[in-house]
Amino acid sequence: MLKNYFKIAWRNIFRYKANSLFNLLGLALGIVCTLFLTLYIKEELNYDKSFPKHDRIYRMVYTEWSKSAPPLAEGLKNYFPEIERTTRFAQAGTNVARTNDNNQMEIEGFYTDSSTVHMFDLNSIIGNAFQALKEPSTIVLTKSVAKKLFGKKNPLGEQLIFQDEEAFRVKAVIDDLPENTHLKFDFLVSMPTFMSLVEKTYPGWTQSKGWMFGWTYVQLNHKESIKRIKRDLTQFYVNYLKGEASDEQIAEFAQSARVQALTDIHLKSNLAQELSPNGSMTYIYIFIAIEALVLLMACVNFINLFTTQALKRLKEVGVRKIVGASRKQLILQFLLEAFLLTFISTLLAVVLYWLILPFYNQLTGKSNTLSDIMQHGNLSIILAILFTITLISGLFPSLFASSFLPVKALKSIKTPNTTAVYVRKSLVVFQFIIAGLLITSTLLIYQQMQYFRNKELGFDKDQVIVAKLYGDFKKTLESNSSLLQTEFLANPNILSVARTSNIIGDPLSVEFIAPTKNPENKDFGTLKVVRVDDNFLNALNITLKEGRNFSKAFGDSSAFILNEQAVAKLELENPVNQSLTNHTIERQGNIVGVIKDFNFESLHHQIEPLVLEYAPQKTGTMLIKIRGGNVESTLAFLQKKVRQIAPNTLFSYTFLDEKVNSLYKKENTMTSIVLAFTLLGIIISCLGLLGLIGYTAEIRTKEIGIRKIIGASIQNLVTLLSVDVLLMVIIGNVIAWPLTWYFIHQWLENFAYKSPISWWTFAISLLITFIIAFTTVIWHCLKTAFANPIHALRNE
Repeated sequence: MLKNYFKIAWRNIFRYKANSLFNLLGLALGIVCTLFLTLYIKEELNYDKSFPKHDRIYRMVYTEWSKSAPPLAEGLKNYFPEIERTTRFAQAGTNVARTNDNNQMEIEGFYTDSSTVHMFDLNSIIGNAFQALKEPSTIVLTKSVAKKLFGKKNPLGEQLIFQDEEAFRVKAVIDDLPENTHLKFDFLVSMPTFMSLVEKTYPGWTQSKGWMFGWTYVQLNHKESIKRIKRDLTQFYVNYLKGEASDEQIAEFAQSARVQALTDIHLKSNLAQELSPNGSMTYIYIFIAIEALVLLMACVNFINLFTTQALKRLKEVGVRKIVGASRKQLILQFLLEAFLLTFISTLLAVVLYWLILPFYNQLTGKSNTLSDIMQHGNLSIILAILFTITLISGLFPSLFASSFLPVKALKSIKTPNTTAVYVRKSLVVFQFIIAGLLITSTLLIYQQMQYFRNKELGFDKDQVIVAKLYGDFKKTLESNSSLLQTEFLANPNILSVARTSNIIGDPLSVEFIAPTKNPENKDFGTLKVVRVDDNFLNALNITLKEGRNFSKAFGDSSAFILNEQAVAKLELENPVNQSLTNHTIERQGNIVGVIKDFNFESLHHQIEPLVLEYAPQKTGTMLIKIRGGNVESTLAFLQKKVRQIAPNTLFSYTFLDEKVNSLYKKENTMTSIVLAFTLLGIIISCLGLLGLIGYTAEIRTKEIGIRKIIGASIQNLVTLLSVDVLLMVIIGNVIAWPLTWYFIHQWLENFAYKSPISWWTFAISLLITFIIAFTTVIWHCLKTAFANPIHALRNE
């Protein structure tokens, strides 16, 4: 019996080729959307779960800060017997590494304790990473970086020079970490190395409990131990900070401290100075919603087209019932046909997945392969999709087709007032609700991203080259500060050259700064600080509001420029020429100017107080403002000039506008994904419309024939067949609008600066769906309207 069912199902697929093709294509698109989004969501939700002890690892954080002080790890270990081990990470930054063979490349990493190896189960391929991270001036490389730097040569014992200054001995090579971890590094340097460097420059800082130097992680003996840690954490901080500040300040600080699960960091943490850029749980919810909506749209499309096909087989249903077929058998027959179509669609979806995969990887920054989909967990997802869609999509058409009485079926009676018709129309309205929701959301998200790109930030980010300063090149500039001006500005395409410690979007140093004359000894808290030279304002075209710029002509050696927010925070009236003291580094100087507020962080945040400190000797980045139109020749000139000044220097650069755009990487990724799946959803909804018009034409064939005989024009017939569809478009959009407004309003709460939700966005969405619907409908309408009316009457 089953063999016979499959044989009939296969014949019907080929008999109704157009319907089957639309069905297969629509369902395949829905499934491939589900596959991509499921894999993306699964990878995001599994961040840091590849570490065997992930459920016992936590990070110590505060209300707004992800960093903590150097002694915290030891204090926690001594206070809580439930803590098995602790480890710390300190930013080592991006460095130009050079081998003795003069191979150079930029690599990024951290200083860390040896306990990191056991906490995160880092696998040593060569050497002993645990022992290496105990010794001074030692470095551990990842496998991929070791290969790039040393090729096939054994790197163990080789020397690696950073910035042409610091030399490290390679003592171990570890496996690369998986992509879905917030611990992203090319190398690890031993923590004793870092502590030694700090003590040489700032004695006593390694024991400071107020210096947020890096990130502290703890590993518990048992999962259940977290209950006691959370319960007693406040009391621990009260004891730990005793004598460091007033009891009130300590109590306030202790209340803000908390532990953060390792697996929550990527999606649920958005604190100051995160170890690496994080994702967002909000976007996971958005992608889950898109996945569900697109899959539902595909199922609705399948139901409509499958029902249309079932209408053409009513005589077959009647004959089968007369010869003894039960309704159960008919339902099984149609379910098997639905399963066969779904199975073929799934195979087609896998092929589409393989074809689209390179574009998906480029879009999301992932590196998935076809083999990923063949993993046991992913195959289970595919099977679940297959059977769920078969059940959802095949059940209604099966019940619909098998419900007709034999007499009506043999007469091919297709009344437009059956319940099935209203269900089908409701499903099409549902499709347009989804389409309207996706289109309007995409437009509003795009509008917000355009707002980011076009908003006046208070500085000029265009045509600004950002280059790393290090080694001989940096030493030469420090010894001859006018070299940049005389050598680089000789090129007419170079407008300005400046130096800075940080660029826009970088984590900034947070330091205790207060007016030198502070008789009440008021605590002004911390301010963010950037070290710059006297050309910084000119290079970025930052507006000076009061006073003057830094200048060697005035003998500036220690001076400050504040933004408007900093002036307000420090409660300064007539700030120019007043004295400030940086208590963090015990440096004093005068305020020489005030600049207008500018966005030195991403637009997720409001502008905060900022202090520019004149300290060219503490800068590590060069800003080069150039003319547009001759970028390639200007870059070639710069590379040549740097090689002349310092032959061994690697000229590593980027553009400031690219850096600024990277601050919105997750938003840009989300926008691209939403746009891509919106387009696929539109295609699926078009296929659903074809099903509806096919159904309408099927039940009104005789009516259309009579209308043509009595003189109805093509325009009249197109109006007749399309007016219901266009009405459903309006209903779908009207329902979608308040839903879209609510969800977009919630999403915009993530940003300090928001584009207004404009009414015309909804109007454009309605226009787009109108055009899509009418274009899709008109083809089928014209085909029916131009048909010979005699054939229509004869077929009836």
